Amino acid sequence: MFSKWKLVLVASILVTCLGVNTYYCLAQEIEQPEEIKKDEEIEQGQEIKQAEEVKRVEKVEQEVLKLEEVVVTGTKTERKLKDTPVRTEVLTAQDIEDKGAINLYQILEGVPGVRVEQQCSYCSFTVVRMQGLEAGHVQVLIDGQPIFSGLAGVYGLDQIPASNIERIEIVKGAGSALYGSSAISGVINIITKKPTSKPELTLKTQWGQHNSNVYSLNASIAGENKDIMLTAQKSTADEIFVDDENKAQMDGGVRFTDRVRTDNIGVGARVNFYELTGNDKLSFSGRTINESRKGGEGEGVFENPFAEGSEHIATTREEINIGWQKDFELGSRLGINLAFATHNRNATNDTFVGDYLGTHSNEYPPSNILHPYMADENLYVMDISYAHPLGEKNKLLVGVQYNYNNLIEEGMYVNLESSTSYKSESEKSASEVGFYIQDEFKPTDKLELVFGTRYDTHNSEDTFAGSAKVGLEDVKVEYDETSINPRCALKYEINPGNIIRTSVGTGFRVPYGFSEDLHLCSGSPRVYKSSELEPEESVSFNLGWDRIYEEYSLSLNFFRTNLEKKISFADASDEVSQLGYDYQWENIGDAYTQGIELGLGVKMIQDFDIDFNFTYTDAQYEDKRNDWEGTDYYDDSKYISRVPQTTGGVKLAYRPEGWNFIWNANYTGSLYIDYCEEDETENEIKHTEEFVVNNIKVSKEISEGVILVAGAKNLFDYIQDDKRPADAAFMWAPYTGRIIYGGMEVKF
Repeated sequence: MFSKWKLVLVASILVTCLGVNTYYCLAQEIEQPEEIKKDEEIEQGQEIKQAEEVKRVEKVEQEVLKLEEVVVTGTKTERKLKDTPVRTEVLTAQDIEDKGAINLYQILEGVPGVRVEQQCSYCSFTVVRMQGLEAGHVQVLIDGQPIFSGLAGVYGLDQIPASNIERIEIVKGAGSALYGSSAISGVINIITKKPTSKPELTLKTQWGQHNSNVYSLNASIAGENKDIMLTAQKSTADEIFVDDENKAQMDGGVRFTDRVRTDNIGVGARVNFYELTGNDKLSFSGRTINESRKGGEGEGVFENPFAEGSEHIATTREEINIGWQKDFELGSRLGINLAFATHNRNATNDTFVGDYLGTHSNEYPPSNILHPYMADENLYVMDISYAHPLGEKNKLLVGVQYNYNNLIEEGMYVNLESSTSYKSESEKSASEVGFYIQDEFKPTDKLELVFGTRYDTHNSEDTFAGSAKVGLEDVKVEYDETSINPRCALKYEINPGNIIRTSVGTGFRVPYGFSEDLHLCSGSPRVYKSSELEPEESVSFNLGWDRIYEEYSLSLNFFRTNLEKKISFADASDEVSQLGYDYQWENIGDAYTQGIELGLGVKMIQDFDIDFNFTYTDAQYEDKRNDWEGTDYYDDSKYISRVPQTTGGVKLAYRPEGWNFIWNANYTGSLYIDYCEEDETENEIKHTEEFVVNNIKVSKEISEGVILVAGAKNLFDYIQDDKRPADAAFMWAPYTGRIIYGGMEVKF
């Protein structure tokens, strides 16, 4: 049954719809002049109407500008948002500014059908899910290229600075027809900032509680046939410890970090050259991120990177992108993109020390065998596409994409059965070649169809070794697969502003490299992936309706994804353990997610906007999980963990002259989450409570180009009431309370 929160949210949407419709109808009647009015009344009424019309036109123009914005993710060709045949949602620069977001994680908070979450208080590990499916089923792109993967997929959500993001495009449903592996539940495309047409310099500073500070710079200049942009952001955050002594006593009175200490610097640059060989553009861009984070036990302990109960992580990342775009006669376009990313992680955690103490009568390991987990990842992407119109009604797109990923890992571990310490090493590589073709066909002015498919070949290779004999000698696993994934999309425009869009397609995923699951086992390179492991396969369906009026907009989206041969991460079987592995990948069966997303935007009165959203998600395995058989939680094991059945949000924006008042309330319904202990008798599946997180922001332009900002994150100080640090993944709600901040923006 619906709780009070769900009833209030749904009732608010329905009442607002009814109220707006009534208001709209009355307004239509009022606009009809009455012949019996006196000339003075008519003139006065016309003046009022003219003033109201000016305000109304300004608001409509803002919506029109958004609809006129060019998007690329849905079809990989440039289309106006209002015209794209594949339903695309856009988070604009204004949306990012309204949230006061400082990183990608905060930008994506509260997006319908998208859930971002933290899973570790020791290191603030974050993931993004879409339409009930896990992070590995979401393809995150940067400027259209899949270079956000592997190591970046674990901490990258809060490492990518908001100061370098222009907008984010989200396409839900099957995306493998264009983007290959992992685009099962959809695609999130991060569009970075481009140089402006005139010289511009923007400086921002923000100071908050617990050293929650941000400093950013954006500079842009344009010359003849070229332009240049530089972005930079530094963000800091102090550690926050749990204050509730009763909760701390659950782990012997030890206090753990609820938020880690971080220091992040990100710098980016872009140079564009135009008309080098005619109607073309050549782009060079680069970005770098350097971050450190520290977390774990008590104030004095977690400063030592090798102390039991501490975790230190140092990350460096560099990206280089080269793009060339050439337009020919008759509307043809050739695009060539080359991208390279290198990602390095140096991390220490208490896994090795804790296991060593447990197997050596609490004797601390000698310093000469202490060794951090180290990982180096290199990722190369090449994408060549050619779009060509076939008459007035068809546009054909063909392309080829090549990805290569190489990951080298090493770390210290303890064989719990033999008490043997060893350094485990692995080298993982994967290459994919995808050929895609797509036809955008518009048989009538109202109807447009999109047909496309992609053929992929995947090859991955994992090589494992150990410094001591913990099983067999060096192990090498090879994996070869091919996949064909079609997609069909349809757009029908009933009338202007009244559009139906639907799509159906297939997808696939092959796990390789690094993932959130590998993080939870301390980055262990010793995870067994059998060559008999089958890739996940999916069929996804989305049906959306968008209705845009002058005073309000309404959107509905129904979705369903069937997932076959779902891959899960589990403890190694006895047979696999004998090979020296601790964990393994395995196909655990089929699953599905389905639901509905509802959005409503209302312009009720002058300068005042309201946005509602509500999502219902049903995410289940086809069969109950075997690992919970014989327990009280066997029936609950059919629900996919960490997926709230209902989510929603309300955004109020009041923008009188020079002011911005923003209030965001994000609601999360109950969900099922696994709790795992070393003593399996204490394991459980918890059904959590629902909660709401409120954020506010106020800004005022005090003079031209100078803006003052103040706000609060988690205004009413909501904190997860059941904390169990023994299970790093036992998190579903905020671990830290209210953060009040203030700042200034200066634009030259």
